Amino acid sequence: MGMFDIISAELECPETKKSEKQEIQIKWRKFRSLDHFAVGSSIDDVWPEYDNNWIKADYVCKSCSKKTKGEYGPFIKIDDQKRHYCFVKMEKGRIRSILDEKDFAKLGIEKYVIYD
Repeated sequence: MGMFDIISAELECPETKKSEKQEIQIKWRKFRSLDHFAVGSSIDDVWPEYDNNWIKADYVCKSCSKKTKGEYGPFIKIDDQKRHYCFVKMEKGRIRSILDEKDFAKLGIEKYVIYD
């Protein structure tokens, strides 16, 4: 597992068609510190293979994943996670845009980095 950073983005669930703020966990930089980023944010020490590229990533969908009632509120168990893909455009160390699969496919871009 390890330490990761988070990119927050408003993304539409392909199953429920509901837009919701989602969290994309990333390990794209040398020194991670559980930082939060959004479109427009700069990532100072992004690895070169991720900079100036589209990056295919995934996220646990808060909209369609089954939630379990817990002592401190609802949460999503690991076995109940539903994941969807998204594409993040990094350019000169800055997050330029984040698209869901449907909108990315409309661009016709075939070259991107896969982050798993």
